Amino acid sequence: AVTRDLVSPHLIPVISFLIAGLISLSTGTSWGTMAILLPIVIPMGYQLPRLDPSISVSLQNSIFLSSIASVLAGATFGDHCSPISDTTIMSSMASGADHVDHVRTQLPYAFVAAGVSIFIGYLFVGFGISPWIALLVGFALLFVIIRFGGKRVDA
Repeated sequence: AVTRDLVSPHLIPVISFLIAGLISLSTGTSWGTMAILLPIVIPMGYQLPRLDPSISVSLQNSIFLSSIASVLAGATFGDHCSPISDTTIMSSMASGADHVDHVRTQLPYAFVAAGVSIFIGYLFVGFGISPWIALLVGFALLFVIIRFGGKRVDA
C-alpha cells in the first residue's frame, strides 16, 4: 500500500530493470540479483496494477509479465557490464584481451540494447502498447542505430 502512492504501476518494469542492472553491476552476479529481486518484484508487479481501477486486466497482466522479464534482463545487463563478473573475466581471459579494454568495448553495445529495451520495450508495454508492436519498433530502431551509427569493419 505504501508503494501505491510512490510508484506508478506503469513504471514498475522500468524501475525493476534499472534496479536489477545496478545491483548486478555492483555485485557481478546476475543469478544473485534475480534471487534478491524476484521475490520482491513478483508480488509488487502483480498487486500494484490491480489497485488502480483504470488499468485493464490485459494491461495488468502485461505489466506483471514485463516486470518479471525486466528483472531477468536488467540482471543480465548488469552482469554483462560488470568488471567483477565471472563471465566478463572469463571472456576477457579466453579471448586474450586486456580485461579493462574488454569491458570498455562491451559497454556501448550493452547500453544501446538496454536503452532500447527501457524506452521502447518496458515503457511501451507499461503504458498499454502491445508487446509485439514494441518488439517490431525495437528491432527497427536497433537496425537504424546499427545501420547509421555503426562502422564497417574491413576484413
